[in-house]
Amino acid sequence: MSDPFAPGPQAGGRGPAPGRLGLVQAFVNSHFSLEAERGADLLASPAGLAAWLEARGLAPGRVTDAERQRALTLREGLRAQLAAHAGARPAPDPAAALAEAARGLSVGYAVGPEGATAPVVDGPGVAGALGLVLAVVHEAQVAGTWPRLKACPGDHCGWAFYDASRNAAGTWCSMRVCGGRAKARAHRRRAGGAAVTGR
Repeated sequence: MSDPFAPGPQAGGRGPAPGRLGLVQAFVNSHFSLEAERGADLLASPAGLAAWLEARGLAPGRVTDAERQRALTLREGLRAQLAAHAGARPAPDPAAALAEAARGLSVGYAVGPEGATAPVVDGPGVAGALGLVLAVVHEAQVAGTWPRLKACPGDHCGWAFYDASRNAAGTWCSMRVCGGRAKARAHRRRAGGAAVTGR
């Protein structure tokens, strides 16, 4: 893979995030591999972050642990926003970690033949790659697609999925898996409460 915007595997048969937003979806979903090492955090080490960026053609160079920590802060800050899109209660200051991780990142802009602009990596290294991730978030906010990228609230999930439904009311990455489990738990709670009430 050398397309930096490839969204990666999808859960529950959903379609991927459109266009360049696929980079953000894949970045958030790097916490749980569905391909090489199922369940592994692909950014668990500096080498893992370097390999993930290299696979997308983002030329990370040598990655330090401080850069990996910055990437994790950015990833989890974005996941918190996506969880809020799915209805989770936002953290007290959800933008604080993102603002800290974004400090000093850089991004360049390419200009097409018709004058259209698009953010591009501004030089090699982790800072340039993370700058591109945030620039794509900004693009999606302007385009109105950002609220449709959500993080599943399922137990031990947090998978980023794109809600393409007409009313953008999707909550779960997969209704068959996370949604079904939540419904089963709710049913057991109701049944338990009814049993107690009936005594």
